[in-house]
Order: sequence, then C-alpha cells, then structure tokens
Amino acid sequence: MGKQSVAVIGAGAVGLATLKNLLEEDFDVTAYDKRQSIGGVWDFNENINYTSTLPATTSNVSKFKNCFTDFPIPDDMPVYLTSSQVHEYLQSYATQFDLYRHIRLNTMVRKVVRSADNAKWQLHLSSENGNEVIDYDKVVFCSGLTALSHIPEIRGIQLFKGKVLHSQAFKRPTDFAKMKVLVVGLGNSAVDTCTQLVGHAEKIYVSHRHGINIFPRICKGQPLDFHIRRRDEDLKHALTAVVPSLSQKLHDSYVQKLTTESFDLDPAWRIHPPPSILTHQPTITDSFINCLQDGSVASVVGIRCFVGDNCVELDDGSRIEADAVILCTGYVPDFNLMHGLDVTSSSTISNVSYGSPFPRLYQNIFSPEYPESIAFLNNWAATVAVFPIGDLASMAIAQVWKGAFSLPSKEEMHREIDAHHSWLCSLAKGETVYPGIIQEGPWMHWLHDAAGTGVNENLGYGFKGWFFWLRNPQFCNLLMGGLASVHVFRLFNGRRKKWDEAKAAILRANENAKLYINVK
Repeated sequence: MGKQSVAVIGAGAVGLATLKNLLEEDFDVTAYDKRQSIGGVWDFNENINYTSTLPATTSNVSKFKNCFTDFPIPDDMPVYLTSSQVHEYLQSYATQFDLYRHIRLNTMVRKVVRSADNAKWQLHLSSENGNEVIDYDKVVFCSGLTALSHIPEIRGIQLFKGKVLHSQAFKRPTDFAKMKVLVVGLGNSAVDTCTQLVGHAEKIYVSHRHGINIFPRICKGQPLDFHIRRRDEDLKHALTAVVPSLSQKLHDSYVQKLTTESFDLDPAWRIHPPPSILTHQPTITDSFINCLQDGSVASVVGIRCFVGDNCVELDDGSRIEADAVILCTGYVPDFNLMHGLDVTSSSTISNVSYGSPFPRLYQNIFSPEYPESIAFLNNWAATVAVFPIGDLASMAIAQVWKGAFSLPSKEEMHREIDAHHSWLCSLAKGETVYPGIIQEGPWMHWLHDAAGTGVNENLGYGFKGWFFWLRNPQFCNLLMGGLASVHVFRLFNGRRKKWDEAKAAILRANENAKLYINVK
C-alpha cells in the first residue's frame, strides 16, 4: 500500500520531535512552518503576531530535563540555556537526524479540510510560490501552546489612548523607555516582562488578582528541577489515585514551602497565598522579587476599568496613570485551522476556561471522530518539561497510527473525556483553569504504555520491576532516586526505537549534575 503520508504543522521543538519519531516508524512526513526558521518560540521574531522568547530570555528548566530523549544538550552549555542556545540546540537536533529535507519553511497552513470522498485531509497552503492544496492521510498539529493569545475584555478600554498589547507583541523593552507601564498578570511572561522593562520604563506596575508559586532557578543549592525524583513522583501519583484531596494538600504545602524558603515575601505584594499548583503553572524567576523589594516594580491589585486617556482604575478603587498596558494573560489552544471538525463541540460548556468549551480530545491528543488520522500536540500543560513530553507524546502517536497500540472505542473515549472535564471543573473553585491541564500521573503512564517505552513495567512494582531491580540494584536506585533523566524514555526494549547510548547518557547526566549541587 506504500507509506502513509503525514503532515506536521509547526517546526518548533514538539514539531521536530514529532517529525523525527514518525520518520523512524516509516511514515512519509512533511513538516510545515510559517516562520523562516525552525525552533518556534525559541527563534526570536520581530513579528508581533508570532510568540517568541526575547534575546535576554533564559530557559526555566535545566538542560538535564528540557532535552530530547536521545539527544543530550552538550556538556559545555550552561545548566540553564539562553534562548539563542536553545535555538542552536534545536538546529543541531534537526541536523543530527536529517530533518531539514522534510521541512517546508515560510509556508502558511491556512486551513485543513476533509476531502470530498472522506479519505484524505487537504492542507491549503500559502507560500512565496503561491497557493496550493496537498492531500495527506494524517495530520499532527504542533502549532505550540502559545500560538493564540488570550485577551480579556476590560471595561472602558476604548477610552485609553496609550499602548495596549498582549505579551505576544512585546519584543523590545527599549520601546517603552520613559513610560509608565502596567503589566497585567503574574505568570512567567509577566515577571519576565517586568524585569526586562527595568532600566527602560519610568515606572512599572504589575497588576494581579491572585498569588503564585514562585521559585528561583537555583533552589536550596541546586537547580529547581533536581528536586523532582522519580520515586517521589510515583509516591505522589499513587497517593493522588487513592486520596486526591490529601495529595493536593501535601503537594501544595511542599511547593509553597519552597517559595517561602527561597524568598522573603512581603505580604503587601500578595504573592501568597497562591492557587494550587494543579491549576496554575509555577513562575520561575531570579530577579523579580528583588525588583519588588527595591521598588523598581510595584505590585497592585487587578484592573477594574479604564477611565480616561491614560488612567486605569483598580479593584480597590485607586487609580494609576499609565502610558502602556501589557496583557500577560496567557494563551488558549488554537483549533482554528480545522474546518468542518469542531473539536470543542460539547454540552459541557465551562465558565472556568476563558469562557470557552473544553476541547473534546482523548488524552488531550486524539479527536474521537478521527483518532486514526488527527492528533493535537498543542493542548496540554504539565510540570514536566515540554521537549521530552513532546518527544514521548509523538512516540505514542506513532505507535497508535502504525497499529501497534489500540485506542478504546469512540464511546469509551467520550466517556473518559467527560470524566476528565468533570475533574477540570472540580479544580476551578472560582479560578480560571487552563483547558489543557492533565492529570499528570495517569497521563504520563498512558503515554509510556502507548509509546511502548517499558518504563512503567521496568520501574514499576510488578514482577518485571522487581526483576530489573534485582539484576541492576545500583542503577535502578539511581533511576528512582537520582536525577530524573529523560533518557530513561529510550532505555528499555520496547515498541518505540531504543537508544543504545541511553544508559551511558543517564550515568553521565547524573555525574555532571553533581557540578550544580550546592551552588549559589
């Protein structure tokens, strides 16, 4: 029958991993990206409609955790890479696995529609060579978690004469020299925006309605993600399965303790109490708290409305003058390219996910209507780093589509989606919940099962797990209690392609990690 054709939309980190993993399973794959270079958000772009890191951005996850499962970040790179270094790493990955010849850059995918005979997916493309339509058997959407900005409605915004922009359009802090700037939000984009404005803007306010779990990159003498051990994660997930409320309480207490031990927080800033770590991603910063302490950034309450040319009224009735407002208000999953397939149609309309219905996707990936040919890798949020999870999830897609792992029936998929939506709503408690939040323990377990990594079996507590420990006690203890290296995803024999150098890479990563213990 020949190879099945697959289109991958997006050539950022997840798109590159998806392209590589599908090629390994003998699919005929082409990746498309509207940008002029691979790398997605890690390639700085002046276009205000493209989300990108800034030249001064530093990764929030260490090089030991935010790398691909069979391609370690070089030893001579720092523990936390700059945006340009991450982009360089992605380019090296594409070169190492000969991906460039399967990528079309400067090509916009305008829409994806089902063919008249219901046999193919038609990609409508635009490039410098004009418009064209190409048929594919399957499509994976890797357009990123930050492609579609969320802009809230604020009363009286039409009265404001200053700049109003989403953080997606924030490219150069020098553009705000001598201005009074109001930054809205307290997530990673907000604190990065504030700290990069320091020294340029005349006055910087950060407006927020709730606190946040906030950490430095070096926490208690070691990189933050070194605190996450596989044994601890397994215990947390097991407790969550039995007593979810107690597990959440203990987990929240632990992460909040890390914050208070890392920073001297002034109650006036309202950083604590934060919402649960289950519903809000933590904020990583090395300098934001210092900016609050020295007064270069002022914490204020939420915006009530705009009341004049350059005046903003806050929830407490106070008013401030501002020349610009930067909305660091997050992103929502983008399904706009799909024509004729509404993946969000549901009777479960949520008032906690930016007023939109939750996407109806099995495991936040597969459309129950076309699970054999449509997959989304732009609708999940986890505490695990993006690069290895995109790698693992695309391994799972490849195994499903080659027929090596079966999905449940359409009816069962819908039942599981309904149960997941009910769980999401139970988390809200008056807070906005990102629709891509997953139950991390069961979700990761499913991905490993689908991809066939052997991790669940060999590092579990069944017969195979105990047998692996008896044969390799020292190495097994390192995997469970040492650095949680992502190369374990390629260690064991399984359905996905094994990496013969995985064990050596894990040992090397754990040895190299010692260089970053007890640092300041």
